[in-house]
Amino acid sequence: MNWTAIVPVNYGRDCKTRLAERLSPAERTDLVAAMARHVLGALAAAASIDHIAMLSPERPPFAPDGWIADGGHGLNAELAAARAQFPGAPTLIVHADLPLLTAGDIAALLDAAMASGAAIAPDLSGTGTNAVAIADDRPFAPAFGPDSFAAHQAAMPDAAIIRREGLGFDVDEPDSLSQAIARGVAGPF
Repeated sequence: MNWTAIVPVNYGRDCKTRLAERLSPAERTDLVAAMARHVLGALAAAASIDHIAMLSPERPPFAPDGWIADGGHGLNAELAAARAQFPGAPTLIVHADLPLLTAGDIAALLDAAMASGAAIAPDLSGTGTNAVAIADDRPFAPAFGPDSFAAHQAAMPDAAIIRREGLGFDVDEPDSLSQAIARGVAGPF
């Protein structure tokens, strides 16, 4: 099965604002770019990914050929519109701030989605969603944001749940930035 991956990244706007106490705007942009490059590399190494589309306000210099302009209608509306560009295609939505993501993590998520129709990868706290894979042509209304994991589970009760560090560890808060720096996957800041 050939998958389309959609990677939303807030490039071209003020980004990672919860890290503003630690990082300047330029450092936050550099961090976003480094993590997005890492995620794109993991996707490129995943055998089942046929097409990668990056969704962002501006086309990053590292964007794949499949760039989709974010029109500023909110993440969930933009993701729904992006998915509609690939009707019927198995689709993976994966966030760009996963510095530990591996091709093996992606394969585990996609394999689970193929077995059950869909799979959800929560963040390490178990409240947010870092990736959703939909193997069938079911309707899907993205619900990323606070408590998105519960919202996605409620919308797709048959979806497999995949908990892996590479899919769960995101960098949004100063504590997660410190952990990423300590692990050598971000920084030095």
